[in-house]
Amino acid sequence: MKKFFDKENFVLSSFDPKARRQSLVLSLLLIFFFAIAAFTFFNMLYCFADVVGSIVSGSPDVAILDFLRSLPVFLTFFMTLWGLLLLHAFFRNVSEERRIHSLKKDATTILSFAGLNIVYILSRTVSGAYLSLVEGSPSALYPLDALLYSLLFVAIGVLALVYAKKWQDKLPYVVPSRGPIVKRARFVYCLFVTFWMLFALYGFGAFWIGLFIIDFLHGYLFFSIALLLVFLVNFLFLAVWEFYFNELKEEKRKEFLLPLSLVGLGCSAVTAVIYFIALGNNLDGPSNVGFGVLPVAFAASVNIATLLLVATPVIVSIVALVKGLLARKALKAAE
Repeated sequence: MKKFFDKENFVLSSFDPKARRQSLVLSLLLIFFFAIAAFTFFNMLYCFADVVGSIVSGSPDVAILDFLRSLPVFLTFFMTLWGLLLLHAFFRNVSEERRIHSLKKDATTILSFAGLNIVYILSRTVSGAYLSLVEGSPSALYPLDALLYSLLFVAIGVLALVYAKKWQDKLPYVVPSRGPIVKRARFVYCLFVTFWMLFALYGFGAFWIGLFIIDFLHGYLFFSIALLLVFLVNFLFLAVWEFYFNELKEEKRKEFLLPLSLVGLGCSAVTAVIYFIALGNNLDGPSNVGFGVLPVAFAASVNIATLLLVATPVIVSIVALVKGLLARKALKAAE
């Protein structure tokens, strides 16, 4: 077990102090952006639940009004998500040219979402669709908070573009990229990682919010714990991939992938078994416990969302296992 945490296994072991500080700062920013993206994602899901609820109740006109009123919440999540993608691409890209290209592309996308949000909020306020800049729902300062948040992201986007065009030579990013460089089937890989990230974002938000709103009483203690465990495993798997596996030196990634995938498969399988045992003892658990963490899925006792959350770590572990076996085979062939 000790060999898995030997500091010589990590890319950081070969960095100078300045590069290590850069890496630490960027890692903390990634964690911060991930947390913010998770909670803006959750806020968007609640607004989406209102829209779906109006459709289900036979009021599509109300659904349209709900969507138009909540559109800044949707745009807030997407600009936050692209902020996370911008930071991650900057942190991990192997080529300086590709890094700057990604920086410009993601910054432009952020500015587009933020600019649209600002124009939309101001135009609806002026037209009277919003009674004022502080209506008080879905948050106490809405839509003013969404407006100020968008202005912050305008500043982030502008700073990113200025860095890409003028400051990269004065403030060089000296930390080399870590993590596997995918060349074949890159689109499939990016799609897979994107969906995995969304499930991890949801798991992170649902875990922390669930601590305060899930019913641990009235006979639902076991199911509630099992549900929180499902949420926890989803974002912990992504955290291990991002801040452990991607920090390993290339040869160590090939060596450790198989044992890590086996551990992951075991953990995800145990989590799934615990959840299904808990579900068997509380078939009404999803609708009575889960509605607060995803109203769309649980309003009609539809448990698809949680089943996907249970399945995601298992699927990730199986994919890693296959890649680990191939990597182990390649290592033996090289010997």
